[in-house]
Amino acid sequence: MEEEKLKVLYKKSMDHNYLVADLPGEDYEDYRLEMILENDVAGLLKASVRMNEGRRRIYYEISSMQPLGRIFEHKEIKREDAAQILRGVVDVFKSIREYMLSEGGLILDPEYLFVDPESLRPMVLYMPWKTAGMQERLLVLMEYLMEHTDPNDAQSALWTYRLYKAAKNENCVLGDIEKLVAKQPLPGSEDRLQDTESISVMDSAPGDSVMKLTDIYTDEEEEEENERRQGLLTRIFGSRSKNTQKKEENKASKKSGQKVAVPLGGRKREFKEEAADKEEEGSLPDFSEAFADMEKLESTGEDYGKTVFVGQTDAPLENLLVEKGKGRQYRINSFPFTIGKVKNCVDLPLSDSSVSRIHARIFSQNGHVYIQDCHSTNGTYINGVQLEAEEQVMLEKEDEIGIGKVKFNYM
Repeated sequence: MEEEKLKVLYKKSMDHNYLVADLPGEDYEDYRLEMILENDVAGLLKASVRMNEGRRRIYYEISSMQPLGRIFEHKEIKREDAAQILRGVVDVFKSIREYMLSEGGLILDPEYLFVDPESLRPMVLYMPWKTAGMQERLLVLMEYLMEHTDPNDAQSALWTYRLYKAAKNENCVLGDIEKLVAKQPLPGSEDRLQDTESISVMDSAPGDSVMKLTDIYTDEEEEEENERRQGLLTRIFGSRSKNTQKKEENKASKKSGQKVAVPLGGRKREFKEEAADKEEEGSLPDFSEAFADMEKLESTGEDYGKTVFVGQTDAPLENLLVEKGKGRQYRINSFPFTIGKVKNCVDLPLSDSSVSRIHARIFSQNGHVYIQDCHSTNGTYINGVQLEAEEQVMLEKEDEIGIGKVKFNYM
């Protein structure tokens, strides 16, 4: 379920970043607009109305925050992350009721749901002229969480499915979601078997303690809805994970002579030899085998996304960042590649005070490499020219990149 693409701009002013949208009309007035302009509503982005380029526009303060979709661009969502995000969203639903604000104005699309990169505390975009129900808004976020849940963590996937199922219920109330979020996210196996509201084990053979995925999907909803739901869950539990597909893409790239992206952090991966396509299309494996063909990671003690320091090497100079004045080289092993201050959120952590927590990202598109400013405070520069917030510029070899006061050459 996707929301309609919003028509928004991103503006930088001194040390502030804004998401900017046109109001529905020059004379648009609404008590809800006045509410968010005159009050500091907990959990909502602060808003102000200004004249810009002859238009009356609403400015939302997004400084020091990042869209949820960017935070989890190349890593899976853990159960505790999802719980933290949902607790914040539930609190927002509660807080807007104190100001008589309708739930339809909340935008929970991950592209526009801004969070603190470290705490994951959400700050929600509120557009009074948008109309939708609480259930419709929640389902957009729930489906995103399901699709990005760590596929190696079966219980986390089950937990997010329960949340999705609760939100999908036509009689869903906010209290239902709140109770599930407040519950112990990782119940024991005995608790799971007793929870007949969410999981049925009627099809289990006597003495068989293995729970089947098909038991989870059993529901009395219409067949068409079940097929759509199965498609969602297959992407989480199916025998072909995102990482497996990426492996196959890399193999194809090798055959064609193209550069193959290698995961950051020097971590090695082992793959089982069984072909995933032995599973019949559309079928779901037993719970005990659902994750059998997923990639296994060796324990190296290294943090996810840790930058590889290349130093002096005989490797070809390709997709390297060479720090000016120091000569240190950092290889861009895979895209997207993020630069910033928070070690567990970026691929290249920089300690300089001029660098924002998530400052910029480098990504590949249509065979070219681009750099994008991520609402940084002190700016991202290409050959001395500052990028606008969210602006994307194609990189050429030997371009000078400025990340705040830290400068690199792209090789």
